[in-house]
Amino acid sequence: MMRGLSITALLLLAAVSAVGGIAPAPTAPSAWEFSGVSRVVAVGDLHGSPDKLVDLLDGAGMVDTDLRWTGGTDHLVVAGDILDRGAGDRQLLELLMRLEGESEAAGGRIHVLLGNHEAMNLMRDTRDVNPVSYESFAADETKGERRAAWNDFSRIGASEQDLSERNSEFNRRFPRGFFARQRMFEPDGRYGRWLMGLPTIVKINAVVYVHGGLTDDMAELGIEGINRGVRNALERHLEARAALERRQIVARTMSLGELREEIDRVLEQPVVETEVRLAAEAFIGTQDDPLLTGGGPLWYRGLSKEDERIERRRLDRALDLIGARAMVVAHSFTGGNRITSRFHGRLFRLDHGIVASDRPLALVVEQGEALVLDPRTHRKTRPIRELPPGGISARVAQVIPDEEQELFLSRAEVVDSRELGRGSTRPRLVRLELGGTSRRGIFKSVDERQAAESPGGADRFQHEIAAYRVDRMLGLGMVPVTVPRELDGERGSLQAWVDEAVDQAEASFYNLSLWEAETVRSQLARCRVFDALIGNHLREPTDILSQVRGSNIYLIDHSKAFSTATDLPAGADEGLEVTPRLATALSALDGPALAAALGGLLTDAQLDALLERKERILRLHAMAAGADATSERTGQR
Repeated sequence: MMRGLSITALLLLAAVSAVGGIAPAPTAPSAWEFSGVSRVVAVGDLHGSPDKLVDLLDGAGMVDTDLRWTGGTDHLVVAGDILDRGAGDRQLLELLMRLEGESEAAGGRIHVLLGNHEAMNLMRDTRDVNPVSYESFAADETKGERRAAWNDFSRIGASEQDLSERNSEFNRRFPRGFFARQRMFEPDGRYGRWLMGLPTIVKINAVVYVHGGLTDDMAELGIEGINRGVRNALERHLEARAALERRQIVARTMSLGELREEIDRVLEQPVVETEVRLAAEAFIGTQDDPLLTGGGPLWYRGLSKEDERIERRRLDRALDLIGARAMVVAHSFTGGNRITSRFHGRLFRLDHGIVASDRPLALVVEQGEALVLDPRTHRKTRPIRELPPGGISARVAQVIPDEEQELFLSRAEVVDSRELGRGSTRPRLVRLELGGTSRRGIFKSVDERQAAESPGGADRFQHEIAAYRVDRMLGLGMVPVTVPRELDGERGSLQAWVDEAVDQAEASFYNLSLWEAETVRSQLARCRVFDALIGNHLREPTDILSQVRGSNIYLIDHSKAFSTATDLPAGADEGLEVTPRLATALSALDGPALAAALGGLLTDAQLDALLERKERILRLHAMAAGADATSERTGQR
C-alpha cells in the first residue's frame, strides 16, 4: 500500500497545487494514433474510485508514494466512465489531470477517454451522481448562485406546493455543492473544459481503445471523424442549451429529462421565435445524434454482449476500417471480477466491476501480448475467454413448436435488418416482432435470373426451405424452422435463429465437450445420412450448431444442397449408419409425397436425384443389415 500521506490528502493537495491542467484539443489525426509504445496499461469504469486507480498505478509501477508519475514512456488508457456512482469523482479528476502533464513530460502519455457518463454529466444528466460527492464541491458554492438557482426553480415548473414544501423539494434535489459542481462541468468550467478536450477513441500499436464499442458504420468515420464528431455533437448540445437558458426557456435546475419535456412543449406551440426554434431543434437533434446514442462509441454494447455469430462481421469490418488488429472496450460488465476476451482475442473487455471489487485489475499490452495484471500480487494472467454466445441465460432455451414458429416467421413484422455475411444468397439478420414477442431470423435471397439459369445445384434460398421440409418428413428435427418470406420486395427464405449456440469449429477452439455425448454422436450419424440424401457434400464445421445449454444439434446453410448428381459421398458404404426408424422414414419418401412438399422449390431433376440417392442409401442399409444377420447366425453356430 502507499506510504506517507493518505490518498485523499494527496489528491486534495494536488487539486490545490494544480495550475490549469487543461489539455488542448487535438488538432490532427496523429494526436490520437501512437506506435512504438513499449507498454500500455488500460483500465475502465473507475466511477469515482480514486483509491482503485492508485492501487492499479502503484502495482503497475506508474506512480511513487507521493502519487507522482514514474511510468516513464508507458501509456495509461483510462477507457471512460471516471464519473458517477463513487463518491470520489473530484479527487479522481484532479489526479488524472495532474498526471496527464507529468506523464507527457516524461515521454509517456495518459489517455482519458470519454465515456457515456462523462457525456451525461456534460449534458446535465446527473441521475447517477453519488450524493456524497456533492460534499467535495460544497465549499465552492456561493450563496449567490444558490439563490439564483432557487429563483429559477420557483419561476419555472411552478406547482401547487406551498413555499415550505417547495423549499424542502429544492434542498432534496439540489444538495449543498450541487450548483458549484454543475458550474465546474460547464463548457468553460474547470472540469467541463477538460472533458471537452478528451478524445473518444485512440489507437496505440494497432490496438484501438474506446469506451463502449464500434459498429462498422461508426468506424467508417475514422479516428479523427469519431473524435471530432462526438466533440462537435456535445458542443452543439451545450450551445443550444445555453441559448435556451439566455431566453429563459429552460433553467439550470432542470434535469435532462425535464429539459427535453419543456423543449418539446415549446416546439408544439403554434408560433415560436426563429432563434428559439433553431436552438430547440438543435438540442433535440444532438440528443438523437447517432454518435451520442445507443449505437455510438460511448454506448454501444453489441460487441460485448451479443452472439459472436451476429457481431463477427461487424467487428472485422470495424477493425479493417480503423486499421487495427484488436479493440479494447469498457462499459459493459463482464459478469464477475475478471477481464475477458472475445472473438479469438480481437476484443478485450475491461469492466469487471472495479468500484465494488476488492481486487482491481488492469490490462497490460506489451510485446504484442495482452495480459491481466493483479496489482496486489503483480501476477499476470491471460484474459478469460468468453464463450461466443455472449450473455448466456441460466435456463435452457425454450423449445417452441414448429407450427408456432412457422406462424411467427410468416406473419411477424420485420423491425430491423442488416447484413450478416457474404455469399450469393445475401444472408441478413432480421429482428421480428409479433404480439409483444421479439425473435430473430436469417433471411436469404438470390437473384431470380441466376436461379433460372442454373437451377440444379445452384446457390438458392429455396434449398433452405426444402431442407427444412425434408428434415421434418424424416422426423429429425435438426434443421431450424424455415419458411418462404418476402423482404423489401425480394423473395427469400426466413429461418429461425438458434440462440445460445456454438458451431463445431468454435466448440473445438474453446475445448467444449458438446460433441462427445452419445446423444450428439447419434445425431451426427443421422446428419451424415441426411446430407447424403439431399446431396449436400459441402457440410462445414461451421454449419453444425449446438446450444451451450442443451444436447440438440442444428444444421444450417443448405443453399447449395440438392445436387442433380446421384452419387453418394465417398465412404458412404461404411460411413452411413441408418437406424431402423430412419430407414422406415426414408422408405416413405415417395415421388408424390416429395412433390407435394417440395413442389416449386426443387426442379424435377433435383427430385429425381433425391429419390435415386434415397434408394442407394436404403440398399446400403439392407446390405448392412443382411451382413449383420449373417454374422449373427455364424456366431451362434
